[in-house]
Amino acid sequence: MANITFDENQFDQLATMLDQLEDMVLHHSTNSDTNPLNADFTLLPGTPKWQAAQDMLSKGKHFGGSVQQQNDALRQAIVKFRNALFAAKGVFNETNDLAQYDVNRFVAEFPDLNPSAH
Repeated sequence: MANITFDENQFDQLATMLDQLEDMVLHHSTNSDTNPLNADFTLLPGTPKWQAAQDMLSKGKHFGGSVQQQNDALRQAIVKFRNALFAAKGVFNETNDLAQYDVNRFVAEFPDLNPSAH
């Protein structure tokens, strides 16, 4: 079996990528100067009188709110994962062979890095 060692440079690259992803989800995926994709999302200007247009306006707001909720959940998951990685960084640095590290101990110490726990 190969010896798996920690590469701090690659870890830092991953952390930078996670920071950029969080920034993109937080600031760029739903924000717009003209029509943000959130619960205030407007498909039509003004207040339409036609029922079909009113329904479309209502469904657009629901859609925008749904997109905003999903983006908020994604951003929170990214932050939680990134924070868990940094919490575990000491183990990565101190362990000569990560393949030999006890997975049960790791999952107990860092539950946010255990995908089966979610």
